[in-house]
This record gives sequence, structure tokens and C-alpha cells, in this order.
Amino acid sequence: MNLENWAVQFFAVVDSRQPEKIAAYMTTDVRLQMANMPPSIGVDALTQAFRAAAERFKSIAHKIEGIWTGKWEFGQVVSVEATVRYELPHGKIVELPCTSTLRLKGEKVADYRIFIEPTPAFTD
Repeated sequence: MNLENWAVQFFAVVDSRQPEKIAAYMTTDVRLQMANMPPSIGVDALTQAFRAAAERFKSIAHKIEGIWTGKWEFGQVVSVEATVRYELPHGKIVELPCTSTLRLKGEKVADYRIFIEPTPAFTD
């Protein structure tokens, strides 16, 4: 599997704001950690988090600026640096730097860590 191509496809799915399609990339016991929030465990919790984001924003778009790959004890790791563009319901645009680290088991994400300061996207 080419991890760079996989990462580009994955973030296109994230940007589609369709939680069920995002869930297809996850293990059933996926761990999601966003910023300093408590981690969510399981694909249902992840789906709920992405559904809430889809309801909160008119659009989300990742402009990928770098992709790095490596290994962890269960398989491959891909880390993606991006600028994320959020469009709020009233039309305001917020762009934030973000790094996402995706730890895979096979071709599925088992551990998803999002390093971002999200406050500006949640301030109307």
C-alpha cells in the first residue's frame, strides 16, 4: 500500500463529511484523540464525533502540506501536516494548522491523533 496515496484519499473522505465512509477506514476499537480532549474509543464514538463536525461546519477542507511515514508496534504510521479550512454556518472561514498521526493495523486506522488548537473554529 502506498501510504501517501492512501493519506490523500483518506483526507478526501474526511472532507466529504460522511461519517459512515470515514468509519470504513477504522478498526472497530479505534482510538481517537483530538487536541486536549479526552480520547474516544470505538468506531461508534468516532462516527459520532465526525457527525457532530459535519453538522457544525458547512465545509471542511484539508490542504496537505506534508506526509511522513514510519512504523509502530502493530504496523505502519502516516503523519499528515495540513492547513484545515473550516467554513462556519454563517460563512466565516477559519484556517488552522493541523497534524494528524494515523497508526494502522493492516489498512485500517487503529489510533488517530489530531494535533490542533480548535478554539477558533468553535468561536462564532
